[in-house]
Amino acid sequence: MRYSVSQARLIPHLMWGEPFQSLLQSTPDHSLPDLHPMNMFLSPILLVLGVLAITSVQSYVRYNEAGYSYTLYAVSKDRERFDLAKMNNRCKERGGYLAQIDDHEEYTFLARYVHYLGGWGPFFTGITDEGSEGRFYYYNDKKPAKYLKWRRGQPDNWWNEDCVEIWRSGLNDRKCRRRGRYICEIPNTHGFPR
Repeated sequence: MRYSVSQARLIPHLMWGEPFQSLLQSTPDHSLPDLHPMNMFLSPILLVLGVLAITSVQSYVRYNEAGYSYTLYAVSKDRERFDLAKMNNRCKERGGYLAQIDDHEEYTFLARYVHYLGGWGPFFTGITDEGSEGRFYYYNDKKPAKYLKWRRGQPDNWWNEDCVEIWRSGLNDRKCRRRGRYICEIPNTHGFPR
């Protein structure tokens, strides 16, 4: 799977409380911003996703993969006390799960994205070692984490840190119940050609 920041289309600060009219007015022809070659097909899907989403999403970013496939990432708007099960369920309501970082390109893309968003972190992922100290896995499917680019001196399990946050400088283990934002990964499940 290849990711490229230059291929991303950011939809900054797409608040679900705002009318979609503001999004549509952002392009000269009142179409959705260049999200996919099949915009006419995707527009209704994105509108439905927007209507069904709960109010905690700040913005979405899309990765281009090979061909027409894509992955969306939703970042929570507000900082709140992080809870793996609760946040993963919120991601499932959007058709995804807490972000799983699979390789260096995906890490780089997400690290740049959270840096672009600015504001207060941390930005929690779906990586944890809860119940298996030192063996990090994806919370959603319990499979071992494929890629871990740690900040210097991490992970250190300082005061029993079992969750993983992403920063531009690397991953950091952090206490799960700390306040922060979280990232949902929403894979392409619509069968678009790759």
